[in-house]
Amino acid sequence: MRFFALLYTPPELRDAVTSLFVIDAEIRESAQSANHDVAHTRLQWWRTEIDRLVNGGPQHPATKLIHSDDASRRREFAKLHELVVAADMDLARMTYVNANELRAYASRSGGAVAELIAIALDEKADAAARALANRLGIAVRLAEIVRDARADAYGGRLYVPLDVLDSHGARLEDFAAKEYGAPAKAALRAVAAIASEGFDAAMADIYRSSRAYLRPLVVLAALHRRLLRQIAKRDFDVASERVDLGPLEKPWTAWRAARKAR
Repeated sequence: MRFFALLYTPPELRDAVTSLFVIDAEIRESAQSANHDVAHTRLQWWRTEIDRLVNGGPQHPATKLIHSDDASRRREFAKLHELVVAADMDLARMTYVNANELRAYASRSGGAVAELIAIALDEKADAAARALANRLGIAVRLAEIVRDARADAYGGRLYVPLDVLDSHGARLEDFAAKEYGAPAKAALRAVAAIASEGFDAAMADIYRSSRAYLRPLVVLAALHRRLLRQIAKRDFDVASERVDLGPLEKPWTAWRAARKAR
């Protein structure tokens, strides 16, 4: 779905946005290594690389692309450390007591890179625009959590808040199963509701404030919002197969979102 976000990114800015997507993906993948020593080593490398980027000497192809001669601009990239913190949390298989704790994690894991994309799209993006981008990033990450619940549980990671698990009588083992019962589906429905509320509120604020330069993030958000609807149609059965949007549904949803964000 990130392809469609890039499709609606101005051509001269695509390299920067692509680089941020690549950095995000590589840091997340580092935390999912089967070998914890390897994972820790890779994450430590990224901590050092982010510092190199901030200080003007990056080594990775993606960080080289977003490198700037402007020291004040480079300091913005310190926010990439939030991605590493989130990856550390993934590696530690942390759990979250309630929705607020889950949102705080998602702000690091998804919101931080969305903020940096907003800055890449407009260097003059103000605090309100960055906050809106972060909120969209949170909702996108929550949608991914719903979609990838079985894969995450199989890897020992559980993102559904503990109070939601308790209220629906669900356990980690339920999400690793090949078929989901009522407790797991109800718990995922609750997480999807949190994500949907976040999408609706953030996108309404963007349309109201006429921040058209955030169009690529709006497209990405609309696609993930649509994904949640597809998952809901399947009664939150994400165990049997990975739910995705169809080949016509993606471009149609992206086009409608981009058109509305003018």
